[in-house]
Amino acid sequence: MRNLGVKILIIAAVFTVFVMLPKIADADGYSLEINPGIIKIKASPPALVKTGIRIKNLSDNPIELGYILKPFVASEKNSGQIKYLLYSDYTSKNFNFLQRIKVLEDNQAISKIILSPKQEKNLTILIDLPQEEEQADHYFSIVFLTQSQEKLDSNYKALIRDFSTSVFVSQGPVKFNLKIENIGKNFITTSGYIIIDNIFGQTVGKIDIKPANILGKSTLEILKDDVVWQEKFLLGIYTAKLYLNYDDSTSLYREFRFITIPIKILAILTIAGFIIIFIKNRSKTH
Repeated sequence: MRNLGVKILIIAAVFTVFVMLPKIADADGYSLEINPGIIKIKASPPALVKTGIRIKNLSDNPIELGYILKPFVASEKNSGQIKYLLYSDYTSKNFNFLQRIKVLEDNQAISKIILSPKQEKNLTILIDLPQEEEQADHYFSIVFLTQSQEKLDSNYKALIRDFSTSVFVSQGPVKFNLKIENIGKNFITTSGYIIIDNIFGQTVGKIDIKPANILGKSTLEILKDDVVWQEKFLLGIYTAKLYLNYDDSTSLYREFRFITIPIKILAILTIAGFIIIFIKNRSKTH
């Protein structure tokens, strides 16, 4: 029996392209992580197909990305490789299909993605397959392109210079270092919060950051006593995620992990264990 479903193959990460200008090809560089790299979809028209991709900025620089959709076919060389179609080779089938694809962020269609350092975003690929869709396979890539660094820098007035605590923490409360730099000429007002997740991804704490004014071309170092997670008993690996806003719109993001080991409690339990073993062994000798 013939299968009338439409099959769609999407390649996101493997063929991601970066446009790197000599001015910004420095040691810091850009690095993205995109998952999954290959998406296979099978659907029967009519259908509104949704599938997710996760994109993360691994670098210490903000990145602004545009994207294009590129259809491809099998190479004529029979090598198992693919061949991207030139614009002049697009058919009406290619045009019509690509026009029905949208990339969404928070259920809103977007044409660009802005990622703060270490920030991760979940995007949705939306594909509209009408009833009259031809029963055929479709193959395309999402090709991400970096924008000009000068344009990007003009959009950012603040940077997170430091967000940290000790890598190993023996007990709570946990105090965080937080330093924000205003690289613009005018003062800005910042606010935000920190989310603490445990090793299982469950949120176990939240710290609100009080609004603060930062003068132009200056740095604000927030006191540790003002950025404190009050939890006392800690054990395991935690992830601290900083969400910082300024000028009521622009957002910055940073995250890091820290390990907590209650050394004092472990030491007390260890000593108590030795004492119990000593008493038991002594009672056996009498």
